[in-house]
Amino acid sequence: MVRILLLFLRRLWLPLVVFAGFSLMCVLVYRRLEGLGWQDALFWMIQPHAIDAKRVHNATKLFSLVVYIGVFGFQIWVAERVAVTIFNRQGVEAWRTMLNDVSIEKLRDHFIICGYGQVGRTVVDQLNRLKIPFVLIETNEGLCRELLKDKVLSIQGDAKRHDVLLSAGIERARGVCIVIDNDADNLYITVTAKALNPKARIITRAGQSRYAQAMRNSGADEVIIPEYEGGLMTGRMIAKFYPSAHPNLE
Repeated sequence: MVRILLLFLRRLWLPLVVFAGFSLMCVLVYRRLEGLGWQDALFWMIQPHAIDAKRVHNATKLFSLVVYIGVFGFQIWVAERVAVTIFNRQGVEAWRTMLNDVSIEKLRDHFIICGYGQVGRTVVDQLNRLKIPFVLIETNEGLCRELLKDKVLSIQGDAKRHDVLLSAGIERARGVCIVIDNDADNLYITVTAKALNPKARIITRAGQSRYAQAMRNSGADEVIIPEYEGGLMTGRMIAKFYPSAHPNLE
């Protein structure tokens, strides 16, 4: 919401400043022509129909036409600035971000996915297919823009930071799936997530088996080693071609 307000202020500051100067000039002229008070002069500027043509000077009548045209022109200017702000790329992204943030705040009992690499994409596809609520945390700003276009709830930031996990609703989440391609980062996020929500289920990716036990000791409920799991699955597939074989692939 703050981002949207700042965007509108950047677009509207010039017409607003010019309109303020125009309004001050109109009030001063009305006061000089008719000897009005500040409130009446301002009211005449905003409501020119309130002017009684039979009781004012001809100069006032002519000036009121200028005021009417000027106010109308400022209304068009402001409307154009608002339309440009809403429909340009920055405006559209700001609206998407606002809707994204509101939707995340409403989430309960969801999963937080950290990382949108090859494994993360597969996880997101599966959760979408199963209609399981989730929030994705990704550091790449370009990817986050694309995710917002696709209406995927996401946060652009570093999942190692407490405030990013809190923004993703870690305190309300059922669990966290950490699939970044960096074992040290995954270990750190595991510790941080468990500290923020001890009840959350933690699924962590390990690139090397020597990290797996450290992640379990740090609070991970499940540790996935993609290369090991892929090799295990491949072995099972090969075993199907040898009915007499009984490999121990567990």
